Amino acid sequence: MIAGKKGSVFTLIGLYILTIPFFNGLNVTTYDNSQILGHFGASTTVFTYSVYIPIFSMLAFMPLGLKLGKQIRVRTMILSVSFLSLLFNTASLFAPTIGWFTLCRALMAIVSVIGIFASMVPIILKYNPVFNMALLYGILQFIQKGSQHLYQYIGAHFTSLHNWTFSVYFLNVNFLVCILLAWYFYKADVAPMKAVFQFDWRGWMIMILFFMVILFLCAEGQTRNWFDDPKIGLATALLFLLLGIYLLHTRFTENPIIDPDVYRYKNVVIGAFLMFYIGIMNGTGSIVTGYMTNILGFDSVLGAQTHLALLLGLCISIPLSTYLLYKRIYLATIWIIGFACYGLYHVMLFLRFYPGIDSSDFFLPLIFKGLGMGFLFPVSLLYISEGVPPKLSTSRMMSGIIAQAVFASLLGGAILGTFISNMNIQHKTGLSQQLTMTNKQAENQLASSKRNFLFMGLSDAEAQKKAEKSLSNQTAQTAMLLSYKDIYLVMSAICFLPIFIILLFKLWRRPIGKVESEPIPI
Repeated sequence: MIAGKKGSVFTLIGLYILTIPFFNGLNVTTYDNSQILGHFGASTTVFTYSVYIPIFSMLAFMPLGLKLGKQIRVRTMILSVSFLSLLFNTASLFAPTIGWFTLCRALMAIVSVIGIFASMVPIILKYNPVFNMALLYGILQFIQKGSQHLYQYIGAHFTSLHNWTFSVYFLNVNFLVCILLAWYFYKADVAPMKAVFQFDWRGWMIMILFFMVILFLCAEGQTRNWFDDPKIGLATALLFLLLGIYLLHTRFTENPIIDPDVYRYKNVVIGAFLMFYIGIMNGTGSIVTGYMTNILGFDSVLGAQTHLALLLGLCISIPLSTYLLYKRIYLATIWIIGFACYGLYHVMLFLRFYPGIDSSDFFLPLIFKGLGMGFLFPVSLLYISEGVPPKLSTSRMMSGIIAQAVFASLLGGAILGTFISNMNIQHKTGLSQQLTMTNKQAENQLASSKRNFLFMGLSDAEAQKKAEKSLSNQTAQTAMLLSYKDIYLVMSAICFLPIFIILLFKLWRRPIGKVESEPIPI
């Protein structure tokens, strides 16, 4: 089926490289949003939907993609999804409206999911018998997380060379490489994991409706001020209704996508909560991006350099955590190291939130964030998979994905943006109240700004108005800075809290237990 000698490093590297473009179909254009928004001239709300829809399409298609990735012959599947990804990615360049652009991106995200699962099948079959599960999970996490930050950095540089289309062309080259690699490595066109096709279509439809409601909350929750809007309250009630319908559906379905029986395993419940917790801690990265662009005025290339720091941290922590897991070190040790790294990351950035710093000052804190990611993500995936039988492994996988990606990263990120906006208003109000005639520092600054505008030839009234606006802008910037500091101070406490709980209750003083590789460990 596969070219090369059995167990050869060359073949292993080639098979892993084949997976990388499918993991990064959406990552490479992360820093193109402002240019794409300007190109189509869509409203902010419409563009927000265009960003979220491909992500939710990818997440929603995972259960079906897992089935199709094992049913269809591997060589045919890889070549087909590579060609389709190339086609949909190129079509996005010629989309006349934001709607067609979003459709092309969503279709590319969907076929990329099939590509991920299909390209993982030969790796599982060929190397799983000689690999400890910790090694397999560690390598896959290194490939997935490491390539994500590398592609985002490269995409920002390609965008800066000309415009957003350069990143799209770069991704096309990747899919062409996939076609060449598949042509070389897959000699026999077979489906080695094929079984009788059974899929929970009704449960999948309910899950898609559930994701559509969360999509609405993510895209419009902040603009509608959440529960002050009746539609938000209705959407939240609909979530609980859909959850009840799905639980009723599982009573009459033999193999549902998420079987409630999976939650009889304590590690799945705790693991899903931990993945949600880690997703919340990891979600504050958008604040760093906002700080660098909104307050410090950095361009996209300087902002993208943060991914190099994260990549360096991952290159250190994932191999180390994988080695510790392979040597059957206590789980508590790895949890403590990971949470401590995240805590130090938040503390260091809290101390660095002041105007006038250089981009290099972010490098060390973000290395600690990369270290935290590398220690926590592999052990989280292993722990939530521990002892779960193959029949319930899809349920376990989707539970972790929904907890981390949907509720923590996507919905949690939208809620975090609202908290920042509210705190910013409070700080701005408090600072504005201090701009009185008794505040000599503010009065002197206003007078100095007014003199500068008078020297520029403005009239007295115009200079006064410009000076007041300048002072107001500085107040708004300071208010935003204080809001960021508040968030990171709270998050630092949240990161260190699990360490005290682990030590106090003497949790996880054991190595990882038995883990099976079904389904694909992502």
